[in-house]
Amino acid sequence: MTEIRTATESDIPRLRELYDQLALGGSADEKQQGEPAGNYSRAFSDINALPGCEVIVAEEKGRIIGTAMLMIVPNLTHGALPWAIVENVVVDSDSRGTGAGKLLMEYISEKSRKAGCYKIQLMSDKRRNEAHKFYQAIGYNATAEGFRLYL
Repeated sequence: MTEIRTATESDIPRLRELYDQLALGGSADEKQQGEPAGNYSRAFSDINALPGCEVIVAEEKGRIIGTAMLMIVPNLTHGALPWAIVENVVVDSDSRGTGAGKLLMEYISEKSRKAGCYKIQLMSDKRRNEAHKFYQAIGYNATAEGFRLYL
């Protein structure tokens, strides 16, 4: 049975392995080769220190098979209702189609509803057709054009 829980610092090595599966055409850490592991611990601590931010994992038989990051954002539009951002969603390639991704997204939806969010927003690389089919199947709609500026 798949369990959804908040990530802990000890999960970082497995999270990094999963994030590599998000990187089309190379490792997610390609630019950071040789970066000390402490950088990831600091970043993880920074995420946990932000109210409304959480790294979530799906765990099956003691192995993390998926992850996502949820951020609840305060807002001055839509009656000052907050909104949610979902990032870094990935399910291990060997575990796709098992329902783990759906459980992660249901957890995110529930947390967002409880926080009073008026929307959940996520971006997905235009080349990830299977991911787009998944998001549409669970009720997400491609309603906006997204833009990024990598620094």
